[in-house]
Amino acid sequence: MMTARDSVWHAGRLVQWGLRPLARPAQEAEYRELVEHYFDDSAFRTTVRELADGLGLHVLDVSEHGVVLAPMDDSIFALKPADFRPGSSKVDDRLLDGLAQIAIAATVFPRARDLDEDPDIVRSPVTVDEVETQLRQLCERLSEEARSAPDPNADDERRGLIEAWRVYMQRLDTMETRDSRKAMRATRRLIEYALERLREFGCFTQVRQGSETAWQPTRRYQVMVQQLAGTALFQLVRDALDAPTSPSGGDGV
Repeated sequence: MMTARDSVWHAGRLVQWGLRPLARPAQEAEYRELVEHYFDDSAFRTTVRELADGLGLHVLDVSEHGVVLAPMDDSIFALKPADFRPGSSKVDDRLLDGLAQIAIAATVFPRARDLDEDPDIVRSPVTVDEVETQLRQLCERLSEEARSAPDPNADDERRGLIEAWRVYMQRLDTMETRDSRKAMRATRRLIEYALERLREFGCFTQVRQGSETAWQPTRRYQVMVQQLAGTALFQLVRDALDAPTSPSGGDGV
């Protein structure tokens, strides 16, 4: 039962629950009651959104599964690249982490129309092998683009994507000249690390799929990616993956 504290206090409590990505209303009575109050009281909804906005947070979604928040660029809650991979200050590692995230999202949402579907639809688990195939396919498509336009006049998003691709291909080429199996393992480690970090943020759960580990995207992840899908960067990735492959280039998988 909700206490007699004022509306702003309760709004703060709901935002605080939203900052705990592994918390679920079904398991926390206060969280569940606050979510129900959010649905029932329009004034409370406004207070929650205004309080979140003051903290530099977007309220992306509120449902029986919980609150999904996303930090604004200048928010104290914004995750910095160094936070994703603590202990590493290498720019190349951060570029590769970003590339892995793009490949994961493209694997979960293989078709552009999937991004318009209800986030309550349970999406299929993905495996490291599937994400790796998507990553290599993306890099092959970018490689084909680079051959036809080696130094494109690119905007910031395209430049960032091209930089990440070049780092990935250089590192992969170096490893494969020594041992192709080692290169495969290194690529898998990159993807496994990315999936494990996403699991810690409540975006995936681990499941068994036959004899191997698979990663089940949560509703939280689906909501967040559907918001991301409107960005120029994600559109660039979709365009690259949807583009027809040249006869001489193969499909990269």
